[in-house]
Amino acid sequence: MDRTYRYLDTDTLARLVDELYDEVCIYDNHYRMVYINKACLRHYGFEPDDLIGKELTIFEHDKWWDTSILPHVYRDKKAYAIRQKTIVGSKLFTVAVPIFDRNNEIEFVVMSVRDTVSDNLIFTGENTAIVASADELRPELLYESDEMKAIMDSIQRVGRTDANCLIVGESGTGKTALAKYMHKISDRQDKPFISVNCASLPRELVESELFGYVKGAFTGAKSGGKTGLFEAANHGTLLLDEISELPFSAQAKLLSAIQEKEILPIGATAPVKIDVKIVAATNKDLTKLIESNEFRADLYYRLNIFELTIPPLRQRKKDIIPLATYFLNQFDTQYGKSHTFSKDTIPLLLSYAWKGNVRELRHVIERITVMVDDFSIEPHHLPKNIFSVVSYDQTLTPFPTSLDGALEELERQMILNSYQKHPSSRGVATDLSISQTRAVKLIRKYRL
Repeated sequence: MDRTYRYLDTDTLARLVDELYDEVCIYDNHYRMVYINKACLRHYGFEPDDLIGKELTIFEHDKWWDTSILPHVYRDKKAYAIRQKTIVGSKLFTVAVPIFDRNNEIEFVVMSVRDTVSDNLIFTGENTAIVASADELRPELLYESDEMKAIMDSIQRVGRTDANCLIVGESGTGKTALAKYMHKISDRQDKPFISVNCASLPRELVESELFGYVKGAFTGAKSGGKTGLFEAANHGTLLLDEISELPFSAQAKLLSAIQEKEILPIGATAPVKIDVKIVAATNKDLTKLIESNEFRADLYYRLNIFELTIPPLRQRKKDIIPLATYFLNQFDTQYGKSHTFSKDTIPLLLSYAWKGNVRELRHVIERITVMVDDFSIEPHHLPKNIFSVVSYDQTLTPFPTSLDGALEELERQMILNSYQKHPSSRGVATDLSISQTRAVKLIRKYRL
């Protein structure tokens, strides 16, 4: 019998560890991630190249976990285990072990991360401690793009003031979620948050819904009168969604309520003082409605003390995979399933236009979760319309005038079009008559 052993070289060993189902992660003695395997895509929605080189403070600032284990390891110089929940909803059991140099100082921290752990699992060790996880945190918003980081920075400032705010963005971009987050970080967080869709209010009932009425105010009125939404939101926050749909006749009374900080319910003889932070939201250009006399300019300026414009999802592609991964984990938990995105699926999710924005992405992921029984979500599992739509950027971005820029744009379009028809590196290589290695590099290059 041949008992010859094959000793693994470093590259082969790294390749094998890279394919492990469990996450393997290594930090150096400067709190910097120096290695992570492909499991990070399932846990965080990012590939290794996106994470390696980042410092722990970046992850902690953006709350990638509900509780971080590394500070305990560096401080106490011993192994720790912890149950965590990631920013995209993955539930993990993490064991972090310090590796020491000759001076007994931490040189590296090696982490083994498993998706789920049984409640009766016992982890023991002479120098190992168990850290209980904090209360589970469900992120109000999830983002990685510079565009959303700028929006969130503004919200941190505006949210802590009583100033009125106007949020502008296409349908499905998350305007309501932003308004709720703004309320959550304000001094009003323990007070009511009331949301009303102005488009859903019957024109003849707008004033009674917003400002209420007293007993006997009109025929058919409730015997006890009605508390309006302004009064219900007193000392809290009132979100006026789709403010552009508010009838012109009601806009004057809304303006008066904002200016005077009081309302007059229908049929009442004495005004009611109110203290309400107003957040308005719209998917339309109010300045154009002002020009066509459909919206009052003075009301616009009262609402628009601070304006936040949320870019559509197609313009912040860095947010697509983290959001998709979060929704996938969310619906896997809800429906008792387990999925992950294959490497061939991700470029397709990134190249699709997502005209319905985050709302459309959420619906697509829920449908996939319900319909797909396979563990790995492959391109053929995606809705057909994702394959039929060319990258939206091509209709928005002028073709470069420089030779190098034009060649790169042509290369990008050819790669995207080929990948939509042949969603694999081998298929692209054959279609474009290039090597598979080059196809892989080009797919990775243009996936964001």
